[in-house]
Amino acid sequence: MNYLDALGLTHETLRPANYCEIGCRLGYSLALSKVPAIGIDPDYEIKVALTAPTRLFNTTSDSFFARDDVAQILGAPIDLAFIDGLHLVEFALRDFMNLEKHASPDGVIVIDDLLPQHMDYASRQRNTTIWTGDVYRLIPILRHYRPDLDIRVYDVDMKGFGLVTRLDPSSDVLAANYSAIEADIQAGKWSFPTVAAIRDHMQPRATDLLASDLGIIAAQRAAKASIQSDRRMAPALSQHKPRLSVIICVYDMAREAPRTIFSATAPYQKGLRSDEYEVIVVDNGSSTPLTYENLPSNVQIVRAPNPRQSPVFALNWAAREIAKGEILLFAIDGARIFSERLIDESVKAHDRMEDAFVFSLSWHLGPKVQMQSVPEGYGAEIEDGLIRDVRWPDEPDGLFAISVLAGSSSAGFFGDITESNSFSISRTLFDRHGGFDERFTSPGGGLANLEIFRRYVMRPDARNVCLLSEGTFHQVHDSVATSGKNRWEAFASEYEAIFGGPYLRPSYHRFYQGKPRAGMVPFILQSLQG
Repeated sequence: MNYLDALGLTHETLRPANYCEIGCRLGYSLALSKVPAIGIDPDYEIKVALTAPTRLFNTTSDSFFARDDVAQILGAPIDLAFIDGLHLVEFALRDFMNLEKHASPDGVIVIDDLLPQHMDYASRQRNTTIWTGDVYRLIPILRHYRPDLDIRVYDVDMKGFGLVTRLDPSSDVLAANYSAIEADIQAGKWSFPTVAAIRDHMQPRATDLLASDLGIIAAQRAAKASIQSDRRMAPALSQHKPRLSVIICVYDMAREAPRTIFSATAPYQKGLRSDEYEVIVVDNGSSTPLTYENLPSNVQIVRAPNPRQSPVFALNWAAREIAKGEILLFAIDGARIFSERLIDESVKAHDRMEDAFVFSLSWHLGPKVQMQSVPEGYGAEIEDGLIRDVRWPDEPDGLFAISVLAGSSSAGFFGDITESNSFSISRTLFDRHGGFDERFTSPGGGLANLEIFRRYVMRPDARNVCLLSEGTFHQVHDSVATSGKNRWEAFASEYEAIFGGPYLRPSYHRFYQGKPRAGMVPFILQSLQG
């Protein structure tokens, strides 16, 4: 597949409302458009027929965007754009900034010349017939400054082919940092010494994946357009389908689960109305099935079919077969009390960032992490007394005063934690990247929760959001992790048997949602101290 085939497939699949091309030169790529288009090139010599309504501008892209109103010319924000101008990274960066500023949030920007086949082709001075220049440096720049973008590079013949989605026309990050970026470019930063090093960073996808990826993008665009149309046509209709489904797995937690369920529902949970979310409690084969008197209307307790000692099947089953929300919030351990705005803040994070992975930190109730406190005599009776003493649930912040960060959250807010007992993803992400890996069969799931966390936070172009004001609190119980029944070595061995290598701690970027509450301040200071 060459770049014209790839661009043609992009047009055919996305069916954009309009098109803007920077660097139209002879017109072969511009001719692929069947919709109103703009072509920008200071030296264009169009050699082919342009069948769509097209405006040509004989100027540089910098000059064009400085003086012309794109939306006025096209009648709407840019829906599809192609960057193939001067093959220098700073020019490509300015082209991207200008296109995104004038684009629809659901628009797509295509970038050419990202995979030079020889380093001679990647020079800043043209010395060869084939010349990609150093446009490839645009990708590490965007991935560094704009992790909110979805950037995919395909192994298109000779030149490479990039798709950028999840645009944010209001973003000023690149503009605010442009001077520093330009200085870094001139100093040689963001460059690679070999073609292999470029490919290692790009991680190009096979061209046979382009069609399916474009199909997913097209479906998402169509679904969003349909929702917007429905809202315009029927603004008074109520939304009966819950926005978010909370999925909590429990096993023999007669003492702990009622607190968890209480903390996940109104009136304890603040912000969202109870009809905007649902709570699904999956009983994974408790010896005495969990019951709950006066169950809130948005809560249901379901028993997992063919319960297994690992909770991963039960969680995936509930997400696939029971949950109705477009956002899925998972709590693999049902013995954890939710903070009172965890669900509301999770939804706000998803509203602000499409396809986000939203997570909170975890705490253990008691003076130490429970793997240490339980052998020293800490138990349910002491814990119940602590909870009463801080007047929970009337004083929600009191739980922070009687808790410590869980071992998996010991890196704090500004480090790389390894798992979360309250993370949420869109159903689209769940379908695309999968749920819990059902090869984890150990009691409690082994490292399944760490694996899914690592998989999501380290996926290409991940947009990870840490809740700065919310979390979960682990109640002591006869759990696999805190009772000492299973050691880390057993979990690690299962992981290595599944993946053929050891578990490695993830390293990732993150955004933050929420405003620190008073009870959180000591833990934020602890995080800052490293």
